Amino acid sequence: MDELLPQLLSFPPHPPPAQPLSDEQYDRQIKHLAQILNQTPANKLVGSVAGGGDLLDILDPSINTLPYLYVLLARNNAAQGSGKQSNNALPRTSVPGGTLWKKMVDFLARFDGRQVRYAGAEWRRLVEFVAKAARSISDPLQAIQPIRTAILRLDPSAATFTSTHHLFARLCLDANAYTVALPILNTNIIYFPQRPLAISYAFPCTLNQKSYGYITSESGLSARVVYQDHLEYHLYGALILIALKKWERALDFLELILSAPNYHNAPSTIQIEAYRKWVLVGLLFGGRRLQLPRTVGQQMSKSYRAIASPYEGVAEVFRSGTRSRLNEEFKVGASIWQDDGNVGLMHQVLEAHRRFAIINLEKTYSSLSVAEIATRTSPQPHDLAETEDYIRRLILRGHISARLSQPPDPSNPVVLTFLTFPSEGSESQSEAAQNVKLKQGTELLRRLDEHVKETNKVMAQSKELIDWQKKQNKSKEPGPAGGPAGMMDVGWDDTIADEDMMADF
Repeated sequence: MDELLPQLLSFPPHPPPAQPLSDEQYDRQIKHLAQILNQTPANKLVGSVAGGGDLLDILDPSINTLPYLYVLLARNNAAQGSGKQSNNALPRTSVPGGTLWKKMVDFLARFDGRQVRYAGAEWRRLVEFVAKAARSISDPLQAIQPIRTAILRLDPSAATFTSTHHLFARLCLDANAYTVALPILNTNIIYFPQRPLAISYAFPCTLNQKSYGYITSESGLSARVVYQDHLEYHLYGALILIALKKWERALDFLELILSAPNYHNAPSTIQIEAYRKWVLVGLLFGGRRLQLPRTVGQQMSKSYRAIASPYEGVAEVFRSGTRSRLNEEFKVGASIWQDDGNVGLMHQVLEAHRRFAIINLEKTYSSLSVAEIATRTSPQPHDLAETEDYIRRLILRGHISARLSQPPDPSNPVVLTFLTFPSEGSESQSEAAQNVKLKQGTELLRRLDEHVKETNKVMAQSKELIDWQKKQNKSKEPGPAGGPAGMMDVGWDDTIADEDMMADF
């Protein structure tokens, strides 16, 4: 160990040189360190240093990321191989509360994201072990925050889909930990691990590169991801967003599943489940049955509707029927909603029907008595106090712009008046909210434009497009107008070799 320690501490140079290492120097030196670590027997990595100190106390995970990671894995393997635990149970030191667990969590919070690009498989092993250890004591919640932190330290954009995304979403679902998932779920998946491209940066360590440049199919930072993983991740995400009542974002996730290509024009089990939830969430979000995205083919649309016909019936009754009819529809299909795991959503649909019935009154009336509203919408039409309280909550939550007023004669019912022109305070708040949304939309478009340009660059160098262009040249037909910018019109061939992401088609 005395001979090994100086080598483990050799990178990065300390103190830092006056002139920062070039990418080429950084790449060469860290690869040399990784080679030393890969060639060092595990028993040497778990040995003690002179004086009986702990190597993990000498190494700093934020500076000596690779040595710390390798020593941590070696320690963990040694603990599991000690034979002190019964059956397949993990050693106490490696599960939440144990000394090694604390060091693993500390590492995931502090590692250098640039260095782990050179030890992808080892980094992923640690992340997956943290999830396994938390599950081994039936407490997946313990792993969620460390893994979320690890994803964002590796890729602050979280825009390249990895097996860790899938693992994280499943953990959050299992632990009923929904809010903590939002920093990942609120980012859009843009890229997938693929073969390193000719346009990629020369070195994994290059700063300010897009994450697809270093999270590749050969980096080890992600296990092999396939079509099924992509669908499952978005279904898990949709379920989490539904639990948080973030209907619009949940619809985005569900529509990605519904739009996923399928060569057989027959929806998969995941797509059918997504469609059922999509119909109900659409009612909760917009008070009506939504139109499927244009990216969903006609045959797939017919298949969805045929397979999920009970949900189509609910959407139709929601649009044109009364609450009593919707209640009857709910009772008739009770076993269906139960089997599909949609009872909770159906209860929310029943409540939403009343809310949208009141909202839609504004299309016809400028004012209406609470008694009349109760007759039209309330499950208890004679309880005017309950209806008045319900309307007041709708106003406070911003569902309707209206006011309740008591006529001069107290014997007359309270009246709901819809406000055509909001009050000055409300107008001011509305304008401020619109400005915020405008800024958010502008920033979203800016990022989208950046990703489109980057994706065009990737596609321009992809094997599939190059093969297609060769075929076009042979047939003397012109390629896509404008080069990469016109690639959205490329007629892809079914014979194109699939990437791992598409391997399950």
